[in-house]
Amino acid sequence: MVAPVNGGSRSIPSQKTASESTTQTPSDPAAERARQQSTMDGIRKKDPTKLTGGDRENYASALGTDKLLENKPFLGFFPDSVSETIAKKMDEDVASFLKQNPTASLKEIDDHMGERFKTHMFSAVVAQKGVDMAIANLKKQLQKTRDGFDD
Repeated sequence: MVAPVNGGSRSIPSQKTASESTTQTPSDPAAERARQQSTMDGIRKKDPTKLTGGDRENYASALGTDKLLENKPFLGFFPDSVSETIAKKMDEDVASFLKQNPTASLKEIDDHMGERFKTHMFSAVVAQKGVDMAIANLKKQLQKTRDGFDD
């Protein structure tokens, strides 16, 4: 099983995860990104023929967390649930990809994660905007109803 993108020993700043009870949330997203980059760089330095499944899982996990942190300024405009949804979907997607491709190269993981992250982010943002629009329409209808009773 793949280590979660949004859990384990790393957590996304300002997101609430089950692992936070034992892990300190970093106050600096840049420092957390540097830590994820360090993890990825360490795995990239290994001989590609000697990469283990664990190395691939750790690499994919660090890459997913890094992508969330990289996009945190944009995702900060949305509720934390949007980032959590993206992280959950990425976890499932990465687990499936690594199960189907146990000997995937780091480049293949990079390509897959990049493509899937964009897809999941777009989907989550569109869904959230749909919810926001529905709430706004309900508020308008409620106001019209209130105005009708005031007459």
